Amino acid sequence: MERLKLTKSFAFIPIVGSPEEHDLHVHDCLEIGVLLKHELTYRFGGSLYHGRPGDVFLCRPFEPHWSYAQPDRPFEAVLILFTPSAVRAVPGGSRLLVPFYAGRGVAPRIPASSVHAQRIRELTEAAISAQQRGDAAAETRQFAALIAILLHVSDYAADTLASGDAQPPPQTEVADSIGYILDHYREPLDGDSLVRRSGMGKTRFFEQFRTLTGLSPHDFIVQLRVQHAMDLLRTSERTVIEISDDSGFQSLSAFNKQFKAYCGMSPREYRNGK
Repeated sequence: MERLKLTKSFAFIPIVGSPEEHDLHVHDCLEIGVLLKHELTYRFGGSLYHGRPGDVFLCRPFEPHWSYAQPDRPFEAVLILFTPSAVRAVPGGSRLLVPFYAGRGVAPRIPASSVHAQRIRELTEAAISAQQRGDAAAETRQFAALIAILLHVSDYAADTLASGDAQPPPQTEVADSIGYILDHYREPLDGDSLVRRSGMGKTRFFEQFRTLTGLSPHDFIVQLRVQHAMDLLRTSERTVIEISDDSGFQSLSAFNKQFKAYCGMSPREYRNGK
Protein backbone atom coordinates (compact mmCIF):
# COMPACT_ATOMS: atom_id res chain seq x y z
CA MET A 1 0.00 0.00 0.00
CA GLU A 2 1.43 3.35 -0.97
CA ARG A 3 1.06 6.39 1.27
CA LEU A 4 1.66 9.74 -0.35
CA LYS A 5 2.92 12.39 2.03
CA LEU A 6 3.00 16.11 1.36
CA THR A 7 5.67 18.33 2.86
CA LYS A 8 3.57 21.46 2.21
CA SER A 9 -0.11 22.15 1.77
CA PHE A 10 -0.27 21.53 -2.00
CA ALA A 11 1.80 20.22 -4.91
CA PHE A 12 1.50 19.68 -8.67
CA ILE A 13 3.30 16.43 -9.51
CA PRO A 14 3.83 15.29 -13.14
CA ILE A 15 3.98 11.51 -13.50
CA VAL A 16 4.72 9.05 -16.29
CA GLY A 17 3.09 5.70 -15.60
CA SER A 18 4.28 2.29 -16.64
CA PRO A 19 1.85 -0.24 -18.11
CA GLU A 20 1.62 -2.46 -15.04
CA GLU A 21 -1.00 -2.08 -12.36
CA HIS A 22 -0.17 0.65 -9.88
CA ASP A 23 -0.24 -0.01 -6.18
CA LEU A 24 -3.17 0.74 -3.97
CA HIS A 25 -3.19 4.40 -2.99
CA VAL A 26 -4.70 5.61 0.24
CA HIS A 27 -3.72 8.91 1.81
CA ASP A 28 -5.02 11.70 3.94
CA CYS A 29 -4.69 14.47 1.36
CA LEU A 30 -7.12 15.30 -1.42
CA GLU A 31 -6.14 14.45 -4.97
CA ILE A 32 -7.07 15.61 -8.45
CA GLY A 33 -5.66 13.52 -11.30
CA VAL A 34 -5.46 15.15 -14.75
CA LEU A 35 -4.81 12.62 -17.52
CA LEU A 36 -2.71 14.09 -20.35
CA LYS A 37 -1.68 11.22 -22.60
CA HIS A 38 -2.98 7.71 -23.36
CA GLU A 39 -5.64 5.89 -21.38
CA LEU A 40 -5.80 4.91 -17.75
CA THR A 41 -8.35 2.93 -15.78
CA TYR A 42 -9.12 4.03 -12.24
CA ARG A 43 -10.72 1.73 -9.71
CA PHE A 44 -12.53 3.17 -6.72
CA GLY A 45 -13.67 0.30 -4.52
CA GLY A 46 -15.74 -1.90 -6.83
CA SER A 47 -16.28 0.73 -9.56
CA LEU A 48 -14.10 1.11 -12.67
CA TYR A 49 -13.70 4.33 -14.67
CA HIS A 50 -11.91 4.31 -18.03
CA GLY A 51 -9.99 7.54 -18.36
CA ARG A 52 -9.01 9.22 -21.62
CA PRO A 53 -6.74 12.20 -22.23
CA GLY A 54 -8.34 15.29 -20.74
CA ASP A 55 -10.38 13.41 -18.13
CA VAL A 56 -10.10 14.62 -14.55
CA PHE A 57 -10.41 12.32 -11.53
CA LEU A 58 -11.31 13.34 -7.98
CA CYS A 59 -9.97 11.22 -5.12
CA ARG A 60 -11.33 11.58 -1.63
CA PRO A 61 -9.11 11.40 1.47
CA PHE A 62 -8.73 7.89 2.92
CA GLU A 63 -10.43 6.44 -0.18
CA PRO A 64 -8.48 3.45 -1.61
CA HIS A 65 -7.96 3.64 -5.36
CA TRP A 66 -5.94 1.83 -8.00
CA SER A 67 -4.89 2.70 -11.54
CA TYR A 68 -4.15 0.53 -14.57
CA ALA A 69 -2.44 1.60 -17.79
CA GLN A 70 -2.70 -0.05 -21.20
CA PRO A 71 0.14 -2.38 -22.27
CA ASP A 72 2.92 -0.57 -24.19
CA ARG A 73 1.15 2.77 -23.75
CA PRO A 74 2.56 4.47 -20.65
CA PHE A 75 0.31 7.29 -19.57
CA GLU A 76 1.22 10.85 -18.63
CA ALA A 77 -0.70 12.71 -15.97
CA VAL A 78 -0.45 15.35 -13.28
CA LEU A 79 -1.42 14.69 -9.68
CA ILE A 80 -2.59 17.72 -7.74
CA LEU A 81 -2.29 16.89 -4.05
CA PHE A 82 -3.49 19.26 -1.35
CA THR A 83 -4.81 19.44 2.18
CA PRO A 84 -7.77 21.46 3.52
CA SER A 85 -5.30 23.88 5.09
CA ALA A 86 -4.30 25.00 1.58
CA VAL A 87 -7.58 26.88 1.17
CA ARG A 88 -8.27 27.87 4.77
CA ALA A 89 -7.30 31.51 4.26
CA VAL A 90 -9.33 31.87 1.05
CA PRO A 91 -12.77 33.47 1.60
CA GLY A 92 -15.26 30.62 1.39
CA GLY A 93 -12.40 28.23 0.69
CA SER A 94 -13.78 25.37 2.78
CA ARG A 95 -16.89 25.29 0.59
CA LEU A 96 -14.66 24.43 -2.38
CA LEU A 97 -13.88 21.12 -0.67
CA VAL A 98 -17.49 19.94 -0.42
CA PRO A 99 -17.40 17.94 -3.72
CA PHE A 100 -14.56 15.82 -2.30
CA TYR A 101 -16.25 15.06 1.00
CA ALA A 102 -19.75 14.73 -0.45
CA GLY A 103 -18.41 12.48 -3.16
CA ARG A 104 -21.34 10.07 -3.10
CA GLY A 105 -23.36 12.70 -4.95
CA VAL A 106 -20.91 13.17 -7.84
CA ALA A 107 -18.98 10.59 -9.87
CA PRO A 108 -15.18 10.80 -9.47
CA ARG A 109 -14.58 11.37 -13.19
CA ILE A 110 -15.07 14.74 -14.90
CA PRO A 111 -15.11 13.83 -18.62
CA ALA A 112 -12.79 15.56 -21.06
CA SER A 113 -15.82 16.77 -23.02
CA SER A 114 -16.80 19.00 -20.10
CA VAL A 115 -15.77 22.64 -20.35
CA HIS A 116 -14.68 22.36 -16.72
CA ALA A 117 -12.29 19.49 -17.48
CA GLN A 118 -10.88 21.40 -20.43
CA ARG A 119 -10.20 24.46 -18.30
CA ILE A 120 -8.73 22.33 -15.49
CA ARG A 121 -6.29 20.78 -17.96
CA GLU A 122 -5.23 24.21 -19.24
CA LEU A 123 -4.68 25.50 -15.70
CA THR A 124 -2.74 22.38 -14.73
CA GLU A 125 -0.44 22.54 -17.75
CA ALA A 126 0.24 26.24 -17.08
CA ALA A 127 1.07 25.47 -13.43
CA ILE A 128 3.51 22.72 -14.42
CA SER A 129 5.08 24.96 -17.09
CA ALA A 130 5.74 27.69 -14.49
CA GLN A 131 7.38 25.11 -12.25
CA GLN A 132 9.55 23.63 -15.00
CA ARG A 133 10.85 26.94 -16.31
CA GLY A 134 11.87 28.04 -12.81
CA ASP A 135 9.48 30.98 -12.67
CA ALA A 136 10.24 33.04 -9.55
CA ALA A 137 6.52 33.23 -8.86
CA ALA A 138 5.84 29.58 -9.69
CA GLU A 139 4.40 28.69 -6.28
CA THR A 140 2.09 31.71 -6.36
CA ARG A 141 0.94 30.85 -9.88
CA GLN A 142 0.31 27.26 -8.82
CA PHE A 143 -1.72 28.37 -5.82
CA ALA A 144 -3.83 30.62 -8.05
CA ALA A 145 -4.26 27.68 -10.44
CA LEU A 146 -5.32 25.40 -7.57
CA ILE A 147 -8.06 27.81 -6.47
CA ALA A 148 -9.27 28.21 -10.06
CA ILE A 149 -9.30 24.43 -10.49
CA LEU A 150 -11.29 23.94 -7.30
CA LEU A 151 -13.81 26.51 -8.50
CA HIS A 152 -14.27 24.49 -11.70
CA VAL A 153 -14.68 21.28 -9.69
CA SER A 154 -17.27 23.01 -7.51
CA ASP A 155 -19.13 24.36 -10.55
CA TYR A 156 -19.07 20.94 -12.23
CA ALA A 157 -20.49 19.31 -9.10
CA ALA A 158 -23.23 21.95 -8.88
CA ASP A 159 -24.08 21.49 -12.57
CA THR A 160 -24.22 17.71 -12.17
CA LEU A 161 -26.50 17.86 -9.16
CA ALA A 162 -28.76 20.43 -10.81
CA SER A 163 -29.10 18.29 -13.94
CA GLY A 164 -30.22 15.26 -11.93
CA ASP A 165 -27.27 13.16 -13.17
CA ALA A 166 -26.27 12.41 -9.57
CA GLN A 167 -28.26 9.64 -7.93
CA PRO A 168 -29.78 10.09 -5.45
CA PRO A 169 -29.88 13.89 -5.39
CA PRO A 170 -28.80 15.16 -1.97
CA GLN A 171 -30.65 17.58 0.25
CA THR A 172 -29.25 21.10 -0.07
CA GLU A 173 -29.40 21.39 3.74
CA VAL A 174 -27.03 18.42 4.11
CA ALA A 175 -24.53 19.83 1.60
CA ASP A 176 -24.67 23.10 3.55
CA SER A 177 -24.02 21.17 6.76
CA ILE A 178 -20.93 19.59 5.22
CA GLY A 179 -19.63 23.04 4.35
CA TYR A 180 -20.37 24.20 7.90
CA ILE A 181 -18.46 21.24 9.37
CA LEU A 182 -15.50 21.95 7.10
CA ASP A 183 -15.41 25.46 8.56
CA HIS A 184 -15.85 24.41 12.20
CA TYR A 185 -14.62 20.82 12.68
CA ARG A 186 -11.92 21.90 15.15
CA GLU A 187 -14.62 23.32 17.42
CA PRO A 188 -17.04 21.32 19.62
CA LEU A 189 -19.72 19.86 17.32
CA ASP A 190 -22.39 17.22 17.81
CA GLY A 191 -25.03 15.61 15.68
CA ASP A 192 -28.00 17.18 17.47
CA SER A 193 -26.72 20.72 16.91
CA LEU A 194 -26.14 19.96 13.22
CA VAL A 195 -29.68 18.59 12.91
CA ARG A 196 -31.15 21.72 14.51
CA ARG A 197 -29.09 23.94 12.24
CA SER A 198 -30.25 22.06 9.12
CA GLY A 199 -33.95 22.33 9.98
CA MET A 200 -34.46 18.69 8.96
CA GLY A 201 -35.76 15.79 11.01
CA LYS A 202 -33.04 13.81 12.77
CA THR A 203 -33.62 10.52 10.98
CA ARG A 204 -33.81 12.18 7.55
CA PHE A 205 -30.70 14.25 8.22
CA PHE A 206 -28.60 11.26 9.30
CA GLU A 207 -29.81 9.16 6.34
CA GLN A 208 -29.05 11.90 3.82
CA PHE A 209 -25.70 12.69 5.44
CA ARG A 210 -24.58 9.06 5.17
CA THR A 211 -25.88 8.86 1.60
CA LEU A 212 -23.79 11.85 0.61
CA THR A 213 -20.58 11.16 2.56
CA GLY A 214 -20.66 7.45 3.40
CA LEU A 215 -20.18 8.39 7.07
CA SER A 216 -22.15 9.46 10.10
CA PRO A 217 -21.68 13.10 11.13
CA HIS A 218 -19.54 11.98 14.10
CA ASP A 219 -17.25 9.82 11.97
CA PHE A 220 -17.02 12.57 9.36
CA ILE A 221 -15.88 15.09 11.98
CA VAL A 222 -13.34 12.64 13.43
CA GLN A 223 -11.92 11.97 9.96
CA LEU A 224 -11.43 15.69 9.35
CA ARG A 225 -9.73 16.10 12.72
CA VAL A 226 -7.38 13.19 12.05
CA GLN A 227 -6.62 14.60 8.60
CA HIS A 228 -5.80 17.98 10.15
CA ALA A 229 -3.54 16.34 12.71
CA MET A 230 -1.68 14.38 10.03
CA ASP A 231 -1.03 17.62 8.19
CA LEU A 232 0.42 19.26 11.32
CA LEU A 233 2.52 16.19 12.15
CA ARG A 234 4.09 16.39 8.70
CA THR A 235 4.64 20.10 8.46
CA SER A 236 5.17 21.47 11.98
CA GLU A 237 7.30 20.94 15.08
CA ARG A 238 4.37 21.31 17.45
CA THR A 239 4.00 18.73 20.22
CA VAL A 240 1.51 15.90 19.93
CA ILE A 241 -0.53 17.40 22.77
CA GLU A 242 -0.70 20.77 21.00
CA ILE A 243 -1.71 19.09 17.74
CA SER A 244 -4.40 17.07 19.52
CA ASP A 245 -5.88 20.23 21.00
CA ASP A 246 -5.64 22.24 17.77
CA SER A 247 -7.35 19.44 15.83
CA GLY A 248 -10.40 19.52 18.08
CA PHE A 249 -9.91 16.40 20.21
CA GLN A 250 -11.10 16.64 23.79
CA SER A 251 -8.28 14.53 25.23
CA LEU A 252 -4.92 13.08 24.23
CA SER A 253 -6.18 9.54 24.79
CA ALA A 254 -9.11 10.10 22.41
CA PHE A 255 -6.71 11.58 19.84
CA ASN A 256 -4.33 8.62 20.03
CA LYS A 257 -7.18 6.12 19.78
CA GLN A 258 -8.86 7.77 16.78
CA PHE A 259 -5.57 8.44 15.00
CA LYS A 260 -4.49 4.81 15.27
CA ALA A 261 -7.92 3.64 14.10
CA TYR A 262 -7.53 5.63 10.86
CA CYS A 263 -3.78 5.35 10.27
CA GLY A 264 -2.78 2.05 11.86
CA MET A 265 -0.08 3.75 13.92
CA SER A 266 0.31 6.30 16.69
CA PRO A 267 0.84 10.02 15.96
CA ARG A 268 4.49 9.75 17.03
CA GLU A 269 5.06 6.76 14.75
CA TYR A 270 3.46 8.65 11.87
CA ARG A 271 5.68 11.68 12.47
CA ASN A 272 8.77 9.45 12.54
CA GLY A 273 7.80 7.81 9.26
CA LYS A 274 7.23 4.32 10.62
